[in-house]
Amino acid sequence: MTRKAGVPIATCLLTIFLAAACTGDRETKAAEEAKASREAAASAQPVDAESELASINPAIPLYQGAKYREDLTRRDQVTIRNQFGDGAEVYTLGSDDSFPQVYHYYMTYLAQFRGFPAQSTYPPERKNWRTLEVQLNQAMQDPFIPGEALDPRGQQVTLQITETEAEPKTVIRYIVTPRPAPTAPLATASGPMPAEPVAQ
Repeated sequence: MTRKAGVPIATCLLTIFLAAACTGDRETKAAEEAKASREAAASAQPVDAESELASINPAIPLYQGAKYREDLTRRDQVTIRNQFGDGAEVYTLGSDDSFPQVYHYYMTYLAQFRGFPAQSTYPPERKNWRTLEVQLNQAMQDPFIPGEALDPRGQQVTLQITETEAEPKTVIRYIVTPRPAPTAPLATASGPMPAEPVAQ
């Protein structure tokens, strides 16, 4: 009886051992790749959009309560780089406040810069989704408070605000592109001017 019971147990153990051995090292590689991916995600530093923008200029406005959204930023990156070039970076924030609230904040803030043309504080109601785009390097010039102007020759920052159908209600994008290339001065001819031909 003992001998008969031992045969199935030995057969089961042999089958399990052979099944594990037949897979080779494929499971090990998959497990290692998954582990490396988890470690990379854990070690990746979270993006601090406020600090990144403040390093360009601390006067760049950030809507209070808007939260940086990694998922929206990754989604936007491809579109932004296609539109603004490979060197463009985007920081996408989301707010549950309505579009008019967010719009009012930025209009009020930018009103202190005399380089920003006066606009209506509240956008008109329309059937389609409302948007706003402002090139901050151009808008943030000649401020009431000295030192808050954004360098027109530095990194370029474009602000986009979009009303959405789903959550979050309002999406705020800061698109940062490299500083414009310096323009070369026009070459001028040096030396004596050629003499005009004398009429014979």
